[in-house]
Amino acid sequence: MDAFLDFLVRQKKFAIVFSLAFIAVGILSFQQMQRDQFPSVDFEILAVTTAYPGASPEDVEQSVTKVIEIELLNVSGIKDITSTSREGLSSIIVTLESNVKDVVTVKNDIRNAVNRVGNLPEEVTDLPSVLDFNIMEIPIININIDGAGFDYTEARQITDDMEKALSMVKGVSRINKNGYLESEIQIKVDPDKLSKYNISINEVIAAISSRNARFTLGDNNQPDLKKNIVILSEFEDIEQIKSVVIKSNFDGPVIRLGDISQVFRGDEEETSITRVNGTKGFILEILKQEQSDIIRTVARVKERVLELQENYPDDLRIFYTQDRSISVENRLDIIVKNGYIGLTLVLVVLGIFLSLKTAFWVAVSLPVTLLGTVAGLGLTGDTINLISLSGFILVLGIVVDDSIIIAES
Repeated sequence: MDAFLDFLVRQKKFAIVFSLAFIAVGILSFQQMQRDQFPSVDFEILAVTTAYPGASPEDVEQSVTKVIEIELLNVSGIKDITSTSREGLSSIIVTLESNVKDVVTVKNDIRNAVNRVGNLPEEVTDLPSVLDFNIMEIPIININIDGAGFDYTEARQITDDMEKALSMVKGVSRINKNGYLESEIQIKVDPDKLSKYNISINEVIAAISSRNARFTLGDNNQPDLKKNIVILSEFEDIEQIKSVVIKSNFDGPVIRLGDISQVFRGDEEETSITRVNGTKGFILEILKQEQSDIIRTVARVKERVLELQENYPDDLRIFYTQDRSISVENRLDIIVKNGYIGLTLVLVVLGIFLSLKTAFWVAVSLPVTLLGTVAGLGLTGDTINLISLSGFILVLGIVVDDSIIIAES
């Protein structure tokens, strides 16, 4: 490095060309670089959570937590497994070895191991969820839909339409919906009628399951045609569900589901409460793709929302919260403003107390240093984010101080 710096001192023309090249590459890199809120960081940690409604901590540990832990022990690349069993919930934190070469493969092995767990209690209706601690899981913006004055079904349909449209926006990877309850067919069985007809709840479940099924029988290979044979026996409306035969014999009446229960369309059970301006509403959390620019992606999302609003009622209120692109833009503005202010002060102060030539070359050090750093970030595939911008702000003053000292000496 000393030899290279000595060469630049002796070859001034080359040093000037080298600095101009730094500036040019830095400008090109800045125009093409992706801006983000945080650098992409993989914490090499996974969380496995399983709901076991109504179970005591001891039952959760014996029937769920230990069963999953035994399966995870077969996965290589795991450093620690820490579990917590509380009433109705099992939580397992899996930490990977720091020297794992292929983190993605190990994480996939962990997911596959969790999916292989099959001897969980019947009360565990939902599969264990595997959460990856990834910085990309932080939403870049929240879209709030105020449901005041609207029927829930109508507001839910608007939310559905908006989610489908926004998922097609360039740079968007996923959309999380809060306050959204799926529509479902609910069956409310009358216990008195079950007792009257001597029918168990398991018989009802078995009858419904056997009637609502989808079977794949394989392929029908012919010389010029290959067909995949699928038998569909799925419900199409509520009346078909009501007509399911629960019990029948030669000397008694045919008992159908509609005879012993109420069948109606409703909403899934509400497990969390979402309020927008104090009323029931919806929140769409927008997550971006890893290599997409946060400012451009948010701008595209907002532009698409404006287009969609033209088709919605005028009194539907849609507004934004947690816009992460604002902080990134503010930091960029600080860099630009501080750069201009620093450049001006250096030229004025050094021009007065030293010389215009010294002031000029000290001022040149600012764009050369900053744009040279941007060029380096672009070549390494890094992004302009809050961490790197904080470093830029900190370094601005240091560069000016060092340049003045070098100029004076």
